[in-house]
Amino acid sequence: MASAARVLPPMALLALSIVLQLAAAAVSPPGPSPTFPGDTAALASLKSAVDAATIPSYSCLASWDFARDPCTAFTCGVHCYTPPNSSHQRVAGVSLDPAGYSGTLPAPVFASLPFLDTLSLRGNRFHGSLPAGVALPPSLRILVLSGNAFSGDIPASLFTPASSLHELDLSRNAFTGGIPPQIASLGALTRMELQHNRLTGSLPLMGKMRSLVHFDVSDNKLSGPLLDAPGRLPPTVVSVVARDNRLSGPFQAAAFHALPEMQVLDLTNNAVTGAVPGAAFEHPALGQLRLGSNQLGTVEEASDGGASSQLLEVDLSGNRITGRLPRCLAAIPRLRTVGLDRNRFDGGVPKQYAVRAAAGEVVDGKAPFAKLMLQGNYLCGALPRELRQMKEGGAMVSLADNCLLKCPHKFFFCQGPPQKNHATCPKCEP
Repeated sequence: MASAARVLPPMALLALSIVLQLAAAAVSPPGPSPTFPGDTAALASLKSAVDAATIPSYSCLASWDFARDPCTAFTCGVHCYTPPNSSHQRVAGVSLDPAGYSGTLPAPVFASLPFLDTLSLRGNRFHGSLPAGVALPPSLRILVLSGNAFSGDIPASLFTPASSLHELDLSRNAFTGGIPPQIASLGALTRMELQHNRLTGSLPLMGKMRSLVHFDVSDNKLSGPLLDAPGRLPPTVVSVVARDNRLSGPFQAAAFHALPEMQVLDLTNNAVTGAVPGAAFEHPALGQLRLGSNQLGTVEEASDGGASSQLLEVDLSGNRITGRLPRCLAAIPRLRTVGLDRNRFDGGVPKQYAVRAAAGEVVDGKAPFAKLMLQGNYLCGALPRELRQMKEGGAMVSLADNCLLKCPHKFFFCQGPPQKNHATCPKCEP
């Protein structure tokens, strides 16, 4: 018969339990630190500022249950970290999903989250003004509020020289007023997107923003000059997009020389006057030059004939440009798209243009034109032989609405509006 198992006395069982608990504590990692109370309160203020009826049950914000600790329990929309020698986790990122939230942005999100690195509310229906009288957290690197319904002025108080902001995206809202000049103090900013708002006034001087690469203020009501002198933009800028505004003034060659990194310049649909400087056609980096629908009057030739240009696209359509077609365009090696339509160019079509349009491959180091739009001018004389031999299906070419006596519709590039009445055309000097 088997012997009965030995039963430990109660005091021995208690001692053994204590030993096991101490051993478990020795090998188990400590639990996560709780969220700093002020950070929790700031997150709660953000959720309470959103209309509950616009928080779908499947959304990120619906999962925020403040009966639990945000940094340890929230699985969506909040990123935290524990600073050195801290007993609390701090909120470093708030990125909400585009679920259609409608609400306002409370001041504690800026004022009470000192470790905030990223704030993104992109693609929702937040509205009202941005908090005034508070600065962005010095640690904030990315602020994305695009695609909402924010309105009112952009508060100047948000921007200070101490800011670490790298990306500012306030696009596709309803902001009014001017761009605060304090933005120019953001020395770390690389990307500024303010397009599709209702901003007015002139652009601030941004020459000292030595990190700025991408700048977009399209579709506003901004006025005043942009490239009338060096120093309005920093030499680091790569992309300048300000289409659909009211910008005016002339261009200066020195302004182009002061922007050696610029690859994109898009000022379509503004009120820029004067000449397109030859510096635009000899720029060492510029690939896209879009100046259509302005009030430009002349085009200067490049001093090197265009041979050093990196341009891929030139759009000067819808201006008031007179004189002959610029010959330097035909010498730009990589140029593929040329828009000179709806101007007042006269004289003949240069043979070099026709050769580039008719070529199906690179010839003498020059790429063929894929698009050559010359309609709506006062071009005259005979069609170059290379054009007459072109077949439809190659380059897109249009010579409609000019003063060409022999441009019948059998040529695809003569189709469209008829040639002008000879009585309205100037004397032809090919």
